[in-house]
Amino acid sequence: MTAPSAKRYRDSRHRLLVDMHIPDWDAGFLANYDPAAIAQAARKMGADGVMLYFQSHVGLCYWPTRTGVRHAAARDRDLAGETLAALRADGLPVCAYYSVNFNNQVWTDNPDWRLQPAAAATVGILPRERYGIVCLNAEGYRAFVQSQIAEICSYDVDAVFFDMMWWNGVCRCSSCVSRYAREQDGAAIPSMVDWSDPAWTRFQAARERWLAKWTIQLRGWVKAEKPDADVYHNFALAVSNWTRGISIASVAGHDFLGGDFYGDRAEQLLITRLMLNLSPSRPPEFMTTVATSLIEHTRLRPAPEMQTKALAAAASNAAFLAIAAIDPDGRLDAAVADRIGAGFAAAAAFSRSTDVPVEDVGLYFSDLSRFNPAVGPTPLEAAPAGSLPDYPHFDALAGACRALQRAHIPFGVLSAANIGELQRWPVIVLPNAIRMSDAECAAFRAYVAGGGRLYASRDTSLYDVHGGPRQNPGLADVFGCTRTGAFEGRLVYVIDTRSEGASRAVAHWRGPDARTGATSVRSEDAQTLAVIGLPYGYPAGGTASDMNWASIHSSPPWTTTETPAILRKATGSGVVIYSAADIEAVQAPDQEELFISLIRSLMPSAPRVSVETHPSVWMTAFSDGGHDLRISLLAYPAEFPALPVPAAPVRVTVPEGMVCASVTRVPDGASLAWYDEGDQITFEAGPLEPFRQFDVRFAVTQS
Repeated sequence: MTAPSAKRYRDSRHRLLVDMHIPDWDAGFLANYDPAAIAQAARKMGADGVMLYFQSHVGLCYWPTRTGVRHAAARDRDLAGETLAALRADGLPVCAYYSVNFNNQVWTDNPDWRLQPAAAATVGILPRERYGIVCLNAEGYRAFVQSQIAEICSYDVDAVFFDMMWWNGVCRCSSCVSRYAREQDGAAIPSMVDWSDPAWTRFQAARERWLAKWTIQLRGWVKAEKPDADVYHNFALAVSNWTRGISIASVAGHDFLGGDFYGDRAEQLLITRLMLNLSPSRPPEFMTTVATSLIEHTRLRPAPEMQTKALAAAASNAAFLAIAAIDPDGRLDAAVADRIGAGFAAAAAFSRSTDVPVEDVGLYFSDLSRFNPAVGPTPLEAAPAGSLPDYPHFDALAGACRALQRAHIPFGVLSAANIGELQRWPVIVLPNAIRMSDAECAAFRAYVAGGGRLYASRDTSLYDVHGGPRQNPGLADVFGCTRTGAFEGRLVYVIDTRSEGASRAVAHWRGPDARTGATSVRSEDAQTLAVIGLPYGYPAGGTASDMNWASIHSSPPWTTTETPAILRKATGSGVVIYSAADIEAVQAPDQEELFISLIRSLMPSAPRVSVETHPSVWMTAFSDGGHDLRISLLAYPAEFPALPVPAAPVRVTVPEGMVCASVTRVPDGASLAWYDEGDQITFEAGPLEPFRQFDVRFAVTQS
């Protein structure tokens, strides 16, 4: 008899995953696995939820399956059931882990189920040769997974997590070929990746549709067996390039969002803010390994780094899941447990799940724009097969995140899922969102007409969803300009013409594969804020034998053109700033300063919360659904440990008709002094070593 769980897995904040991708060809593998020891370790670490492996990428099952193949160590035991019972006895909610598509056992046993990628598939830094990947379109495999889900759902778990929910390259197996032909009146899979060809865009849409339906179907199978169970899938490649086929539509197969991420602080910043506004329920989950990467086993993240990642999740109103890879013999390294415990302990007092994020600026993630139009038609065999976010829209999106964080302007990341609630954000940024549907264009046109403030850059809305660029960007009328081409030279200059603008020309390079660059436009009915400057000899790069350069090392500005670089237009009761150069995509002080000045000029009022402190500090704020705020400040450095940040004066806008009632520090409840500045109050939040959290409460003005 197991003890009832104190709460559901979805409500836990400090989750543990004991990673068990262990084969069974050696009798020593998992020979020392002890379910009681795993439960004891989870309790010692301070976990309040555990994800438990029922099988792995190896495909071997840890329960007495009737449909699959049992791991040799579980031949006479129910390892999953025993561990589940031990965890539930401690009152811990448990999520079952299941690996789909990556399954060495069924890949070996069923050759006709195998993925047949057109190009050599990769799995990032992981050793691709070790993974047997099957095709989600193989009907026999689908039936197999359904039978396995039915068995798992007989256990006392209240959530199921499906891993590896993406395409590992463009598959051309017989199942994919026949399904596409069946759905498209006999059409064949295109031989070229060509974003100007409707045949290719139809096929890519089919890949995304198939994956979204697979995601939704898996959830449906779980719900049929266990209606109250929560289901989510690995959302780790949410912003990867087009090859993985993930789309916003797949979110319909999740009860909440989560995934494993192994990048730097910039990745955590972007993905947590995206999931916060996209997840069907909160909290979303940020998952990472205690090791420095998945290919490491003994090299661990320093304790301060684990603590900061856990605190960053708490500050972003996300759950934090730590991955601990088990030793092949089945034991858990004590040092691994200590590092994870340090992270959980650091964030233990800073959890809250029902609040609404304060976001004065919204950055739009366009899942239709995950390609690079500068890369021309490419045979499928030579197309990229990796999952890197190697497309111009991502560069601009990530750059805008970085700049707003450093400027401490409250922001969030939205997507097509939020298209019906654009009015939530006083300012919205379209960071080189290359490909937009007619419906998206109409929604943003209405947003501006209704009083919204919009920033857009470079080739935003140039491509439609059917194939090929539009004659003019879909939002060109909102921008107040006509596109006349693109600047092909290696750099141009953005020359600010505002009296209060930048005093120096901003150099803007055309990056490799044109990942950054500038579009040539003609103003129709917009105000010019900046113009394009050109180096001597443009567009030639210059050689030793010609005269197309003015300085041998560099290319200084020489000609100031009348071609607009930045335009401003009032439409309806709203305002739009359009930048022909994707300045937000470049990590440089000049571009960052110019971008932030443009965003500040669009903001209709002072930010609800701001802070003057070191650029490495993350600031987040959440409201309780009313006026009261919880503000978090985290020193998140590029290198650890973090140095103390001595001062961090916070300024908060007081809601109309109210006064500040109190400022208290979390979690000890200590009262802080504040300075009343009329419509704002200021209080000192420093020093940050590295994290501080505060509650600001307001009261109605007494008449």
